[in-house]
Amino acid sequence: MTKIAVDYNTFIAWFPYFTDKATEESVSSAYEGAGSFISTNLGNINLPAELQTRGVYLATAHVLFLSLNPTLASAGKVASATEGSVSASFTQPQYKNWLEYWLSLSPYGMELLAILAQVQPPLPRRRIDAYPYYQGGFGVQR
Repeated sequence: MTKIAVDYNTFIAWFPYFTDKATEESVSSAYEGAGSFISTNLGNINLPAELQTRGVYLATAHVLFLSLNPTLASAGKVASATEGSVSASFTQPQYKNWLEYWLSLSPYGMELLAILAQVQPPLPRRRIDAYPYYQGGFGVQR
């Protein structure tokens, strides 16, 4: 299997937000965390090569974006707040799972989520004829 590597110049060209904010070392460091979201081995998942490569770059951008903006990862939406004897409540995120919530914290994660939604699990291999399902004469005892 070929490993998808993130090229710094391509990364900056695809994501100009990081032009003055990221170094080659920070992109390389973020790439190490990208494998937590999408396989970095080409062909490991059921996606075209271009989409999987884009997904690896997006996962790298997502990790780097959150490392540059750490308050986004810990911030929640305030539902109510009081001033006297200090009270605050936060809303629960309305997502199916924590992966969706985590990826929704950056625009790069949202695009990655759209790509990951296209991954279909491999189907079980079955014969294509009807024999395994209809064995006999519908209620006729043999």
